[in-house]
Amino acid sequence: MPSAARRPARTIPDSLVRRAHQRGVHETDWLVARFSFSFGDYHDPNHTHWGSLRALNEDWVAPGRGFAWHGHRDIEAITLPIQGRIHHTDNLGNDYVFGPGELMRMSAGSGIAHAEMNASATEPERHLQIWLYPRRRGTPPECELVRIDEKSKRDRWRAIASPDGREGSLSLQQEALIFSTCLSLGASLACPLAPHRLGYLHVVSGELDVDGALRLGPGDALRFTHETPPLITAAAPDTEALLFDL
Repeated sequence: MPSAARRPARTIPDSLVRRAHQRGVHETDWLVARFSFSFGDYHDPNHTHWGSLRALNEDWVAPGRGFAWHGHRDIEAITLPIQGRIHHTDNLGNDYVFGPGELMRMSAGSGIAHAEMNASATEPERHLQIWLYPRRRGTPPECELVRIDEKSKRDRWRAIASPDGREGSLSLQQEALIFSTCLSLGASLACPLAPHRLGYLHVVSGELDVDGALRLGPGDALRFTHETPPLITAAAPDTEALLFDL
């Protein structure tokens, strides 16, 4: 997806913008979580899902703590580390320790049990947990771990998850694509979609100017359709963002 020239400012409805402070909140003695969509005991009828995107959680996990052994069915779960390292184990025999620059897909299918813990006993860990509805239910469960070269995300949309595993991305069991970028200050990217597709833009760090009409910061997000694809411009150095093509 190439960069694009600036376009005239337009009005973006507030209903399409999800501010970081508007997300659901869940806090315990070891976990601070923010939910972009309804999740667990948090329910927001205006934010239950967007296309096949079911959950986008930002989790801060205390040293030596985490999500102990539990099960899932029929969900595509992607774990994207931001800070620290995660220790994943499951009943398929997988045992991964991974951190920033790596990401994991867990296709729960007919059923899987796993644990995801902070691998450090002294340092906190932060990650994004992304859930997608699968294209089919009851498939055999599986996990996949890939590494993404950070340089490959510089000032371009780099596929990190796709149905066909393009660019060495995770191979999703869903007709969805997830792209990541790290933008230099002032760099711009278009966010084109094919007809009848939905888009979701999420800022991981830094700041984005959207069509000269909106400023998005860390944790902020924008929903859009193929008819209103935004043009984004980094308003801070090394701004990181995710684009979901759903």
